[in-house]
Amino acid sequence: MNEIVYGFGWGLKGIELLILLFWVHKFSKMRRKLFFGVKKDLASVQHHELYSCFLTAFCFLIFHLISSELEQFLVALEMDKVEHIKLFYTSMAIMHFSFILTLFCLHLVRGCTFSSTARICVYTRIIYIMLLGMELISRGYYDYHDLGMVYIVGAWLCNFVAIAALATYPIRSIKEQFKQKRAAAS
Repeated sequence: MNEIVYGFGWGLKGIELLILLFWVHKFSKMRRKLFFGVKKDLASVQHHELYSCFLTAFCFLIFHLISSELEQFLVALEMDKVEHIKLFYTSMAIMHFSFILTLFCLHLVRGCTFSSTARICVYTRIIYIMLLGMELISRGYYDYHDLGMVYIVGAWLCNFVAIAALATYPIRSIKEQFKQKRAAAS
């Protein structure tokens, strides 16, 4: 079962990679302003959304890659079952909290406001952290293992919602480009 979930995780990372490729293309057009722009580049709400969505997609992909590999490493550890459970869920909660903290810091450094995409990603990570806490308490402290399906379904829903939110800006942008090309052609 873990191998199937791991395979689906790589499918989601593939979608995230497509989203990141969109941003790399945008990055090449904007001559590195997405990372190293100045405050005057944030002239409109659209610019704030552009920078915020880029930072969110970048952080989400990096932290998703790191956390999935950390997850595989932690699952493979040989140690006492209860201590293993506590270490796993605590480490994963710290990893997701680190994502939220990094995203906040990048937005502060960049000086842009949070887009709806960034908010949705933060909210889904908070829900994910609560699910990890639920599993830590139920499995690690009370040895109650019947909430596993709630955790799995909740975690996958959080990931799907976050990736759908990450995909909205690239899809809207591509649709807008096609509309502009049609208008120019007619």
